[in-house]
Amino acid sequence: MPSPTPTLRGPKNWPRPWDHLDDPCSAPPVIAHRGEGGTVAPLPENTSAAELAAVAQGASMLNADVRWTKDNVPVAIHDASLNRTTTGTGPVLSVTAAQFTALGLKSNDGKRRLPHNQHPQTLAQLLAAVKHTGVPIVLQMEADPFAAGGAGQASIDVLASVIAASGYADHVVVGGWEADDVSAFSAAAPDVMTAYIQETGNPSPSSITKTGARILYIDFARITRAQVVAWRAAGLAVWVWTPPFSAQWVHLRQIGVDAIATNWVPAYTHWSLPCAAVPFS
Repeated sequence: MPSPTPTLRGPKNWPRPWDHLDDPCSAPPVIAHRGEGGTVAPLPENTSAAELAAVAQGASMLNADVRWTKDNVPVAIHDASLNRTTTGTGPVLSVTAAQFTALGLKSNDGKRRLPHNQHPQTLAQLLAAVKHTGVPIVLQMEADPFAAGGAGQASIDVLASVIAASGYADHVVVGGWEADDVSAFSAAAPDVMTAYIQETGNPSPSSITKTGARILYIDFARITRAQVVAWRAAGLAVWVWTPPFSAQWVHLRQIGVDAIATNWVPAYTHWSLPCAAVPFS
């Protein structure tokens, strides 16, 4: 396992314009979960078509999941298996990038084959397609490269290389579920902002910042105002995923979170005007 000591980046105190009534925006930035998101969405998740639709819907930030193929190419897909969202079967790790991008796509619920001209994409293809929008994108490492069967540091390095080659690195946040993954990526690409993704619990600020991350990206369901205050006082931004209802968005705005990921961007932007993403430079 890697044990880098990455340099922390980013502002110590993240601005929240929705705290001030005279500002033009009135809600935390909204992250389009997996692009257009949701099992009933008309466009397939983790594709440039969905991401561009989210831009048109007013998303402050985009979001895509990343795994690696058999030949260690980062691709945009959430599940470890090809079965639900593509016409393939078996693990993503069982196919090459060329085989992956030759597959067809299915609807997000896995029930319908989509038109034959739609294919899953490599991360490089997706970034190339959204770069012109100027909208930041959050890339979630859904695979753990250091787990059994992973390529370890080689996967981290190729992910960093793809992001650098995209020319969009200053608009990218890379998140990971494991401290080793976040630490390794922070060391490999110190100019790219990182986030530590958590599902539950009360992670200490030091457990997050020691990975190089300045963002805690956490399930919205159980966090409290006191936790948000403590995390922010330590210089962290607090992003949450993935509340579907306006009552939840109101509560999260009230307790001071810095961004909200949801599958329902049009409903969010109808509810309130989201702020733009905090500048990453």
